[in-house]
Amino acid sequence: MKRFITTAILLIPCFFIKAQQLPCDFSGTNALFTDLPQDKTQSQRPSHDEIESRKIAYLTTVVVLTSSEATRFWPVYHEWSQKLDANMRTRHAALRQIRQLDKEKCTDEKAYIRQTKILIEGAAEEARITLEAHKVYVSIIGEIKTAKLYLAEEQFRAMLIRELRQTAGTQAQNVK
Repeated sequence: MKRFITTAILLIPCFFIKAQQLPCDFSGTNALFTDLPQDKTQSQRPSHDEIESRKIAYLTTVVVLTSSEATRFWPVYHEWSQKLDANMRTRHAALRQIRQLDKEKCTDEKAYIRQTKILIEGAAEEARITLEAHKVYVSIIGEIKTAKLYLAEEQFRAMLIRELRQTAGTQAQNVK
């Protein structure tokens, strides 16, 4: 309950940013991290919390949730996102194990089978989680806003990658 209240308090300002300019105009001219110090090194990339708060602000702006929808939607979105993140971490751990087995030139087929099984079951679980989340999202915000949510998530991911690459490229030039 405390977590829900804390999340709600942190998200309330997001409801009032509809009138503000989008974090990116899709042409790549506006940066997601322009307010971050320029002297951050590559090891000091934006924190997970910084990225998540910007993601929430971006999604809220693009999807245009009413305050009633947002109050019901964000706790559910975070719950499903956490399930997907946990699943992704499990699959990535299995991939790391497979890479390690390969690096060590392991010939134990059972070791590969165990990790591959975790990987494949994780992919199936991701599909199940995504389908269940979709049903819940649609019940709260409808089909159109759910579709806009998926599009906005993809746009945010692309902008984030572009911005991080640009920042890394700038830092590499500054080192030379």
